[in-house]
Amino acid sequence: WATLTGVHAHGSVGWSGAGSGGNTHGVNPVDASPTFRAVAFSGSLRAGSSNTGLVHLAARLAPAELSVEVIDWVGELPYYNPDLEEALPEVAARWRAAVEAADAVIIGMPEYNFGPSGLAKNAIDWLTRPLGTHALRGKVVAMLTSGGKGGGSMVQPAIGGIIGLLGNTVVDEPKVNIAAGATRISGDGTTDDAEIVDLVTQKLASVVAALQAPKA
Repeated sequence: WATLTGVHAHGSVGWSGAGSGGNTHGVNPVDASPTFRAVAFSGSLRAGSSNTGLVHLAARLAPAELSVEVIDWVGELPYYNPDLEEALPEVAARWRAAVEAADAVIIGMPEYNFGPSGLAKNAIDWLTRPLGTHALRGKVVAMLTSGGKGGGSMVQPAIGGIIGLLGNTVVDEPKVNIAAGATRISGDGTTDDAEIVDLVTQKLASVVAALQAPKA
């Protein structure tokens, strides 16, 4: 694979360094506003979901270069149906606009039967049409998964390849697959688990590195 500053040509980027150190790193003394914008959502509807917790934790740990907006209304999206394109539901238009305006997308991606949840897949489906002008293209995408004993290790490869083929850069490393996550992080992102904090911090640093990498 041809590479450009660590970004694979097929659309993924690896982590090759320490975490950003939280949101005190990289502040411009003249203009402290973030350089990049991310939207984040959880693929779980469950109250207290640890996958939702990972999204909230990411928003709190975001480095100074990156603002993270948590979107908690993707559950309002109807099932994707091409017939709805003729009179696009307001929530679908709002969802597409939010992603179009962002540089990156961060997904709390639960694993259901070795694949993405219906909620996550439906939210992504709305972003993939109309093909060619779809909202989910040219973005840096990172997934965070909390699961059972295996940490939900099957879901990210299953959906990541599709996201990459749609014209996005998928941040694969470091892998965030939290085993027994329900006992380690709350739905609001509260945790005293240093490993989780470190992994999410490193993942966000990789997102910023991908955003800063020269375009091919």
